Amino acid sequence: MSTPTLPKSQVIEEAASLWGTSLEPAGCPACRHVYLVEAARLGQTCPNCAGGKLLAQPALLRPEAPELLTPFRYKLSDLRPGLEKFVNEVWLRSEDFNAEKLLQRAATIYWPMWLVDGEVVGNWQAEAGFDYQVKSSQESYGDTGWKTREVVEQRIRWEPRAGQIRRHYDNVAAPAISEQKRLLKLTGPYQRSPAQAYQPEQVKGALLRVPDLPPESAWPLAQGQLDEAAAAECQQASGAQHIRNFRLRADYESLHWTQQLLPLYVTWYTDDDGKPHTLYLNGQSGTIGGMRLASQKKGWKLAGTILAIAAVIFLAALFFAAIGTLFPPSMILSGVLVVAAMLIACAAIIPAAWPWQWNRSQMDETQSATGQNPAN
Repeated sequence: MSTPTLPKSQVIEEAASLWGTSLEPAGCPACRHVYLVEAARLGQTCPNCAGGKLLAQPALLRPEAPELLTPFRYKLSDLRPGLEKFVNEVWLRSEDFNAEKLLQRAATIYWPMWLVDGEVVGNWQAEAGFDYQVKSSQESYGDTGWKTREVVEQRIRWEPRAGQIRRHYDNVAAPAISEQKRLLKLTGPYQRSPAQAYQPEQVKGALLRVPDLPPESAWPLAQGQLDEAAAAECQQASGAQHIRNFRLRADYESLHWTQQLLPLYVTWYTDDDGKPHTLYLNGQSGTIGGMRLASQKKGWKLAGTILAIAAVIFLAALFFAAIGTLFPPSMILSGVLVVAAMLIACAAIIPAAWPWQWNRSQMDETQSATGQNPAN
C-alpha cells in the first residue's frame, strides 16, 4: 500500500504575521500550548494554565490559513446567567471563584480541528454477523402441574465475507490538538455547521490555538476514522447486522485536509492555596466545564464559628446550673442549653467535612469524564 501524501508543516519564526492577520506565534513554557496572538498579549497570563506567561517563540504549523471557522453563537455577556448559576451551586466557595472575576479573566480562543476528505481503495475481509431466532420450550412445575413455555432466543450467525472497496468520504473529523477528547468531554460537542469561510477580520481580538497534532501526526487517527467508515459500508453491503475482525488493505487517495476553527472562552480562578484552575465555556452551545472547588478554609472557619457559638451556649448552661440552688427552674433551662450546645457542636462537622467531600466528587467526576487526572 502506498504512503499517503500529507500537507507539510513548517517552522514559522517569531514576530512573523500569519493567516492574513498581524498575529504572531507565542507559547507558554509552563503548559507548552502555542497560540497566534496580538503583540500586545505577549507577557500576559497563559489562558490555558494561568501559571505561565505567553512568550514569543517559533511555531510548527501549516502556513496556509484555516479554511473554515465556526462563529461564536454567544457573546461573553450572554453567558453571565449560566456562569452565575454554575458558580452559585458551590457552597463555601473561595472568594476568587465568582462570576464577575471569571468574566473579567475570560479569553476568546479559536481552537482547531482537522477535516479530511479522501478515497479509500483496496481489499477487505471480515466476519459478517446475521441475526436469527431459535425457538425452544421450557418446562416448569407449579401448583397446577407441569407447564410448557415457548422461549425465543436471539443468536448471531457469523460468516466470512471479502471484497473490494472504492469509496469517497468527506469531512472525516480528526483531532488537531492532543487534548481534544478531554476538551469535548468538558464543553460538550460542537456542531461543525454552520461554518463560514475563514476571514482574518473574524478572529480579531482572539487567540488562535496552534495545532500540536500536524497532519503527519494526526494521520493515524484520521485513517482510523476512514477505516471505521469503510467497515460500516462493507457491513451494509453484506446485508449484515454485525461485523467483526474487519481487515482492510487500502490506499488513501485524493486526500484533502481542511482546518476548522471552533469557538471557546477560557477563564480561571484560584483555590485556597493560590493554585489556578481552568474553566472552559463552549462558544457555540454555552456549556461550561471544569472543576468547581469549594474552600476548605471557609469550611473550617464556619465550623470554628459554630463551635464558638456552641461554647457560649454551654457556658450559659453552666451559669444557669450554678444558680440552680437559688432558682431551681434555671436547672431546666441549663439542661436545654446543654442539649442545644451539643447539637450545634455536632453541626460544625458539616461545613468542616463538606468541602473535602465536594472536592473529592469533583475530581472523581472529572477523572471519569475525561479518562485522566484533572489538568490545568
